[in-house]
Amino acid sequence: MISASMMPQLLLTFCGALFGALLGGAVSWSRARRERRLKLTLDLYAEFHAPAFNHIRICAHEALIAANDMPAAYAAATGEAKDAIASIIHFWEKVALMLRVGALDGVLLRRFLGQYAGWWRATLCERGGLDDAEWGATLREIDWLFNRLKGRSGAPRR
Repeated sequence: MISASMMPQLLLTFCGALFGALLGGAVSWSRARRERRLKLTLDLYAEFHAPAFNHIRICAHEALIAANDMPAAYAAATGEAKDAIASIIHFWEKVALMLRVGALDGVLLRRFLGQYAGWWRATLCERGGLDDAEWGATLREIDWLFNRLKGRSGAPRR
């Protein structure tokens, strides 16, 4: 049987062990989250610079520049050009949504892709597409991302 004088020491030992386990779990979870964010950010950077995606970017650029705005470019495009525009929109929308939920390292993302934000913002968002009924919501989400990458609306979420 445990004596009454030992109970406070046992309780204190138990509380210390529980606190240590909780603190260790929190540190481990935080580290794993940081590593996931880093990996996702690096994967997006690799995707953006992959040779196949570089071809898509060039094809989309040619189709977008030929029209007044992004919705008109998409409507006028056919085949590979239409697919390229859709792929570019999909890529930037994916990045925007992942950054918004905190799944990416915002500082690293800004360093990797921030240099492209101004050009793509001008090509996709500043030429009248933000108010388009079909594309407006998506383009506003992408515009939010470009503003974050260029530092126009505060620091990106980490």
